[in-house]
Amino acid sequence: MIVLCLVFFSFFMSALVSRTVFDRLPHLEDEMAYVYQARVFARGDVVIDRPEPWNAYWQPFVIGYEETGTAFSKYTPGWSLLLAMGVTLGQMWVINAFCAALTVALVYRLGREVFSEDVGVIAAGLVAFSPMALLLNGSLMGHTSALLMVTLFMFAFWRVTQGKRALLWGTLAGVALGMLVMTRAITAVGISAPFIIYSGWRVIAVIYHTVSRDREGLPESQHIPAEFTPEPAYYAKSTRRLAFWSTLLPLVVLSVVTVSFSLAVPVYNNAATGDPTLNLYTLVWEYDQIGFGTCCGRSSLPDRGGEGHTLVKGIRHARFDLSLMAADLFGWARGTVDEDVQAHLQVQSDYFPLLGLSWILIPLGLILGMRYRWAQVWVVAGLLWIFVPFVADMDFLRTSNTQIRDWLIVLGVWMLLPPMVFTLTPLNDRRAVWTWLLAGVIVGLVGVHLAYWIGSQRYSTRYYFEALPAFALISALPIAWLLQHADRMRKLAIYGVFGLVLIWSLYAYSTPRIDALHDFNFISTAQIDAVEARREDDRPVLVIVSFAPELGNDTIIRWRSYGSLMGVTSPYRDSEIVAVRNSISSESVREQLIAQFPDRQVIDLYVNGNDAWFADELPVD
Repeated sequence: MIVLCLVFFSFFMSALVSRTVFDRLPHLEDEMAYVYQARVFARGDVVIDRPEPWNAYWQPFVIGYEETGTAFSKYTPGWSLLLAMGVTLGQMWVINAFCAALTVALVYRLGREVFSEDVGVIAAGLVAFSPMALLLNGSLMGHTSALLMVTLFMFAFWRVTQGKRALLWGTLAGVALGMLVMTRAITAVGISAPFIIYSGWRVIAVIYHTVSRDREGLPESQHIPAEFTPEPAYYAKSTRRLAFWSTLLPLVVLSVVTVSFSLAVPVYNNAATGDPTLNLYTLVWEYDQIGFGTCCGRSSLPDRGGEGHTLVKGIRHARFDLSLMAADLFGWARGTVDEDVQAHLQVQSDYFPLLGLSWILIPLGLILGMRYRWAQVWVVAGLLWIFVPFVADMDFLRTSNTQIRDWLIVLGVWMLLPPMVFTLTPLNDRRAVWTWLLAGVIVGLVGVHLAYWIGSQRYSTRYYFEALPAFALISALPIAWLLQHADRMRKLAIYGVFGLVLIWSLYAYSTPRIDALHDFNFISTAQIDAVEARREDDRPVLVIVSFAPELGNDTIIRWRSYGSLMGVTSPYRDSEIVAVRNSISSESVREQLIAQFPDRQVIDLYVNGNDAWFADELPVD
């Protein structure tokens, strides 16, 4: 009953945040592109013909590709395909709400089956009340669907390792991981890395045990005692071979299905540009690539030094993002989210002003999860290796790419030790194995994003969001340990305190933290309502956005000035409101646009930078 309430709570909060904070409109450039492509997919198309003049129909992160005459989103197609179902339903927010609710349910099932009932319940509560989740679940970003795919992949992988219906679960794991690749490819790399490593060691262990036991058999030329018949040896060998294939085949199925779904990315790229290998991100910004050096990052531009992305910059972004995640993860922080903190959340991307405490249970959770003494020593050593340089603010984190590389190599070797021991020895304890896998998800996701040239804080630290189930399950272990050693009354008291902490975080942290994004980027229904108020009859409306240099100090039209109208404009230009821009304030361009929409009422909007005025609002000399 508690978990069912958490599932419905997650769905309800997604609906509430999407309506009250985001007005169910795209607020980020990313969301604009996702919604644009979802509307294209909903009509049964992959791309559309590039409309002309393209500058009039431009949207952020939507590409009008001259070589093929097509228009499309720069993003991989996974999230837009799912969002297209919401477009068809007329309620795009519903998709993230369903994904959020299903994620809570799956986190509970994974925690219950791998660890205990209490771990499942506590982790589900942490995920449902997480400020990161509450924020992103209410948006039109693809991270919530990616979170569902990550959780489904982990749960299906768990079932694969249990052997029953392994091929079916391997197929489902492949579908989830393939959809994750289609949605957030770099996230898929970081999330899957520990599972690939563990699976590789499992296969090696089965081969090792099969070969070593076969060698223990008697040579054919040696006399076999009468009491030792060939049948037991034959069946023992057959059983070992069966163990090998039962381990390998589900992993092969998982891999094949993953690759099959992942092929949607080059297919989409080919439909858009004619080149299946082209990185569509580079069609917007040439430097928008993953990696290090002069190929990648805004700092690769000549006017910014030309150095490109480095490990030092990657660590700096990680430190900024993790400082916010330490608070946003569960809403546990020292301090109050006041107006100054809200202002920081709206415009800054450096160290978060509040001291986040959401990580407080993770070290103890790792120690409790690793039951063996050697593994607990491994945890302590690793945590010291990771945290001491940050706490001491060692110089090499800010100055030396080489020392950071060596530091990360040692961390990587440290991470590889437990799966080798677990698979090659009798210590294959599921609790310890999954504690390592969950830790690997966190390390892998943070680590892989070191190679991306920019951090992410505006919609929380969304690059790390898909590790939320791992954080929640590990953090649940210490509370579950207390429950395990408590009588009935104390158990009720612990659950009561835990529930109060969740409610307090919702009230004291999550509410003001998420409300900081209300009307973010100047987008709300107010501008749409203003257009509706100027309707003269039942005709659809054409809003012509013209640049007005005399009204401000900016030199261009910025998309935020009419982003609300852009968010309701169909790529097919047949929506009730169509917004187009006349960036050079040319009368001939204006007449050309009007001629394309002869049956629409024309409303003029004049813009300078992010500010906008309707014709009847212009200042009078």
